Amino acid sequence: MKISVFILLLFCSFISFSQEKKIENQLITFDYAYQLPIGTLSESFGNNSSIGMTYLKNKSTFLYGIDVNFQFGNQVRNDSLFKLIATEDGFLINASGELDEVLLYERGFNSHLLFGKDLQVSKNIPSRIYLYGGIGYLQHKIRIESNRTDLPQISEDYIKGYDNFTNGISTKLCIKYMYFDKNTNIKLYLGSEFINAFTKNNRPYNFGEMELNNTDFKLEQIIGFNFGVIIPINRNNEEKFHYY
Repeated sequence: MKISVFILLLFCSFISFSQEKKIENQLITFDYAYQLPIGTLSESFGNNSSIGMTYLKNKSTFLYGIDVNFQFGNQVRNDSLFKLIATEDGFLINASGELDEVLLYERGFNSHLLFGKDLQVSKNIPSRIYLYGGIGYLQHKIRIESNRTDLPQISEDYIKGYDNFTNGISTKLCIKYMYFDKNTNIKLYLGSEFINAFTKNNRPYNFGEMELNNTDFKLEQIIGFNFGVIIPINRNNEEKFHYY
């Protein structure tokens, strides 16, 4: 959590700098991605979504910046998570002796420092292809929710034994087609991304299996297809823009 707050503050400092200095060829995109986990990550989660923001500065066709993204989904592939404390039908018994259903979600966060290249499509077309990559941080866990009843089995004292909180260093590669139409105020992009993460489980013990977790580093990979909007705040001429 402390890492997330630090990165968000760093991100905000980039925004403040851009507003005060109004350096040419900088932009902020508001991003959505549909992501497909592959490899070992696909054993824990299905497809998920991601929303976030990206700041990029373009200086002589060289790109650098930062992004912040929050991942979420409801495809958790762990049918045995509560097998030792649940009924045959998969319900937990709450403090009142009633059956209670537990809902499982995927929650995650990633942020990367970015650098890359601006490739011009045509001298007569203001649109661009942005090719860039970066290094950063990725985390994910299982979010466990009940129907607002008292379930002491998964209270704050025990829930960490089930959530499989995992994090580590990640790399990211992106390609985006940035559509800058001279006649409209809203600019768009389409793209794809590939994330490699070297992560480990930070919970020493797995209550679901009643055994120690494997805390060795593992490779987790994500393929994403994304789109977003770019909102300009100033225009100097037909070729150079300020973006917000």
